[in-house]
Amino acid sequence: MNLDNVTPEDLMNSLSVEHNRHMVFKAGQGAGLSGSFFFFSHDNRFLIKTMNSKERELLLAMLDDMIAHFQVTNNQSLLARIYGIFTIKTDLFYNLDVMIM
Repeated sequence: MNLDNVTPEDLMNSLSVEHNRHMVFKAGQGAGLSGSFFFFSHDNRFLIKTMNSKERELLLAMLDDMIAHFQVTNNQSLLARIYGIFTIKTDLFYNLDVMIM
């Protein structure tokens, strides 16, 4: 079910590694103790959070319940919308797990 009219093409256009590379390195300079950091996509449509493997597995286990919550509340929840969890693989830096909100 598409609750926010965000298409896979929207995500791919906003999340180009080439366009966002400078955002990743800029945000990485301010990473906290957890090693995770947040940054906006180059077009400011999405918030991106880096994740460790434990966070990724926990979130994946909760996604079905979160989707059901958004449907039951008629998409009026204050929870952040999560549009995907991805592993970015590139020659520019090590593999990076990210959550797209």
